[in-house]
Amino acid sequence: YGDDFTINAYGNSSNTPLALFNSTSTSAVVYNNSGTFQRGIGSTGLTVSSGSGSFTISFTNPVALSSSVYKLTIQSGPNNPYYEVGSTGPGGGKIFYVNEAGFNCGEAYASNGSPTGGKCNYLEVAPSGWNTGSDPTKPWSPSNVNIPSVSIGFSTSNAISGVGLGYKNSIAIVSQHGAYNASSNNYAAGAARAYSGGSKSDWYLPSTAELNLLCQWARGVAPSVTTACSSSGTINSSTYGASSAGFTVNSYWSSAQADTGLAWRHQFDGGVNRQDWADKINNYAVRPIRAF
Repeated sequence: YGDDFTINAYGNSSNTPLALFNSTSTSAVVYNNSGTFQRGIGSTGLTVSSGSGSFTISFTNPVALSSSVYKLTIQSGPNNPYYEVGSTGPGGGKIFYVNEAGFNCGEAYASNGSPTGGKCNYLEVAPSGWNTGSDPTKPWSPSNVNIPSVSIGFSTSNAISGVGLGYKNSIAIVSQHGAYNASSNNYAAGAARAYSGGSKSDWYLPSTAELNLLCQWARGVAPSVTTACSSSGTINSSTYGASSAGFTVNSYWSSAQADTGLAWRHQFDGGVNRQDWADKINNYAVRPIRAF
């Protein structure tokens, strides 16, 4: 119980495992969760049917033919936690984006920025009620000032280069404006960084790209980094686990600015142009996320 099983297949003339699924995936990983078998890390593209003391793996796009397999190996080892979209994350929120190849993240937006020292694979959103009520509305900034180290423009709005960038943006904003205070220094990135749900200290205000993915999840449509969230789907859809997310029909702040006086927001309430800029002193909704 509690271990991962890693299954590989080999031909009769090589020590290199055969590709089993997804063109190049060589390892089928199954997690033994107290006798219930579940998909393990790197398992997008396979399903696991759990029985009594047994499991069956099915590949969506199988590769190796049985006639090519000379040997099968199964190894047990410590569980490497694997999260799916809609599952509860380690910070007590919901996983809304999974990228098994990994993306840059952390304070420096680097390939070793995850809590374990590598790339990040998941985005987790704070749960509904993170602020002891509905999502609060706050200004992006307590004053109109350009923050040089914060991403400017729209180039990362729908690109993988913007996924994981919100942490670096948020650190820079808080460094510029000082510690968050609900009565005297009340602003979006400060509130996101002050959140400590799940005893995690790495919550932040999402980038435009991350906010776009969050909008897609909130509306129950399949995630796509390169596609802008549209009016399709339904807010708080049960698809992908967003039914209890508690998003309001409102605009949400991203951590990206447009210029000295403007920052990017994302409208969750439908319409064609869902991403645009607004005056930094306007009040829009805030929802923290984290990457790991």
